[in-house]
Amino acid sequence: MRNDLAFAIRTLLRQPALTLPAIATLAVGIGATTAIFSTVNATLFRPLPYLRPQELRVLGTTVTDGRVTTGRIAPIEVARLQDPSLSIVAAAAITPTFDASLVTRDGTSIPLSVCAVGEGFFPLLGLPMSAGREFTHDEHVVTAGNGPPPSAILSYRLWRDAFGRDAHILGTSIHVLEFPDAITVVGIAAPELDIPHHTDMWVNQRIDPTNQSHSFDGYVRVRPSTTPQRLQTELAGVMGRLAHEFPAIDKVRVYTVKTLVEAIVGDLGPTLVLMLSATALLLLLACANVTSLLLTSATSRTREIAVRVALGATRGRIVRQLLTESAVLASVGTVAGVSVAYVGIRLLLWYSASNLPRLDAVPFDGRVLLFAFAALLTTTVLVGFAPTLRLATTNVATLMNDSGRSATSGRAQQRLLMLLVVAEIALAIVLVTGAGWLVRSFMNLEHTDPGFVAEGRLAVDVLVPYAKYNSPERVLAWSQQVTERVKAIGGVRSVGSSPAFPLHAGRNNVGVTYVLFQGETADPDHPRSSRYHAVSPDFFDAMGIRLLAGRGFTADDRQGTGPVAIVSQSFARRYLAGRNPLTTLFSFGYPTIDPKSLRPIVGVVDDVKYASLAEVPTPTVYLAQAQWPYWQMTIVVTTALRDSATMTSAVRAAMQAVDPQLLLRFETVPHIVASSLELQRLGLTLMVLFAVAALGLAAIGIYGVIAYASAQRRSEVAIRMALGATPSGVFWLLVKQGRTFAMLGTLLGVGGALVVGRIARSQLYEVRASDPLVLVSASAMVLVIAAVAIVVPARRSAAISPAGALRLG
Repeated sequence: MRNDLAFAIRTLLRQPALTLPAIATLAVGIGATTAIFSTVNATLFRPLPYLRPQELRVLGTTVTDGRVTTGRIAPIEVARLQDPSLSIVAAAAITPTFDASLVTRDGTSIPLSVCAVGEGFFPLLGLPMSAGREFTHDEHVVTAGNGPPPSAILSYRLWRDAFGRDAHILGTSIHVLEFPDAITVVGIAAPELDIPHHTDMWVNQRIDPTNQSHSFDGYVRVRPSTTPQRLQTELAGVMGRLAHEFPAIDKVRVYTVKTLVEAIVGDLGPTLVLMLSATALLLLLACANVTSLLLTSATSRTREIAVRVALGATRGRIVRQLLTESAVLASVGTVAGVSVAYVGIRLLLWYSASNLPRLDAVPFDGRVLLFAFAALLTTTVLVGFAPTLRLATTNVATLMNDSGRSATSGRAQQRLLMLLVVAEIALAIVLVTGAGWLVRSFMNLEHTDPGFVAEGRLAVDVLVPYAKYNSPERVLAWSQQVTERVKAIGGVRSVGSSPAFPLHAGRNNVGVTYVLFQGETADPDHPRSSRYHAVSPDFFDAMGIRLLAGRGFTADDRQGTGPVAIVSQSFARRYLAGRNPLTTLFSFGYPTIDPKSLRPIVGVVDDVKYASLAEVPTPTVYLAQAQWPYWQMTIVVTTALRDSATMTSAVRAAMQAVDPQLLLRFETVPHIVASSLELQRLGLTLMVLFAVAALGLAAIGIYGVIAYASAQRRSEVAIRMALGATPSGVFWLLVKQGRTFAMLGTLLGVGGALVVGRIARSQLYEVRASDPLVLVSASAMVLVIAAVAIVVPARRSAAISPAGALRLG
């Protein structure tokens, strides 16, 4: 074996023109595949740090009749899962994270992400505290009077950064502006605890188990070996009983179940799996390329193999030697590929992938190295099989003839080489088509009308401290004062505010309510539902949201005046078809509606996409902020200035003049829109890189095979020209063969692209797998590359001198 290895290394070193391109090609294929696998490993396969994480599930709910819902779960639906007869060991509810401001010891404020959790949340996860204790039962009990003061468990990150790992923090009180009372620190969470993502502090919440509000997230731990089918069956039974008791909220509702990994990763998981599939195709293309190189070089070794066989070498000995050479080539390519993967991952994280879930760290652990080793073995077999079969299974006479002066390659080898050309073209078309789909999908998203104008707008996130502004009147007074000061800034055109902001992560979650129109009777089986927002009078103008009918809110729409509402176009289209919205009154509520609390619709505005640019517009009700005040809001400033930094400084100064303790977060609205496409942009970038690599590999591979085939026909071409054939006739003769295989590869590639497109269509926005523009463009691009790779060697062969070629032949 040592001799085989030494001989293989010497053989490859004597052929740098073969060895270096082969190693570079494998490095690209293996490097891309390993890089993407390492991200898949980090997101989907890397174990979560919790106790038996495979038993953890995240619960939500949805409805089956298509009405609007939050997708979240109600406490009563969590409480009913505390049943020993079920496969569920424990269940807990938490609220989504919200922003807050921690006042440090030196009097400054730092931003916090706070999560209020119900009883059983920490025991369910099974991570011990770094210090202190978990919440007790008494800290979660719902009482009629004033219960114990609020308690907090700090994240290890907050404890380290804000308190310098002070062990004496336990039992002391901290001041958070948004809480009316001081908060007692009872514990420090484990460093690994990160649910919900980036939470800085967990506070105890007294959740009423009869609460029917769908504004919570549910977590459960199931018994070991519980199958998804059994869990779904049990959950369906629980929801069926709830639907009988509470038809208004649960009549057509079902539980939704995700593993903890699926819930954390979200849409990133399917995107990375799609990218891994693309890199697998790229690796196949690289292997086909190297196989072509090895086959074209095999002819030069036929005499060597023939002599070794004549001297008594067995077929097995020849096969072992040839596979050793392939293994050496694949090993060097794998080492280079792993290095390429490591650099690629660093670039990927720098490119902002580190902001995506579970990609803050992408380790090259044992699983990644095992994958690289599997790629090595696979590559060794794929690139070594055809040349080994060609050289080791042919009889001595044939080998001697093939090595002769005028010999040409056997028909079997020619067919195999051309099949490789077909495969390279087909694979390249699939990859380029995939990139085309993502480009088209991304462009469709970018050009989708979000319902507002992003350019020239600045968003300011602010949370008004409840302890300081503990009444709606104070909040509204603060809001009015801030609005007036910001409006007075030169270059400001309008100022609006709302607690929810379109496409803003963490600010796009809105409430859902039932609506009932005047004169109608409530239908508990099929209630009408709608999202709702509270907005300031100038919000629509500040955001550039089109008013389609009626009027917007005014300063007269305030507390003490008649309640009014504005609805979205989809609300009017779905619920008020054939009726005049501006003469319609309705009431709303959840889970019950007070039919006496009627309010008129005074305006209709364009649909706005809040959750994502890809979402289908949903019915929405807008309420006057002065009649429905919130403590948390995003203020949007429309400015004529192009310099956002100057406007940010001016707005910050104006707002801090009202209250210097407020923490303000500034972001341009175009950046918010762009950030909402971060995942799609990552997938697009990777796929385009793969497509470019595929085109390059295909061009090199096709050129090498056609050049080799043309060289093998040199004597035939010389004879034809000596007998009167013209150079143009010879040129088209050589092109014809390549053209046939190019067309066959195109047909196979288009067919493969259609199959792959149907599988990947869930990742695309308004793009069909059979989109003719994408298919034709991708095919044309690959065919142009293939044509160049075919024409260049054909022209070179057509330009040879017959006499010189015959002397060389």
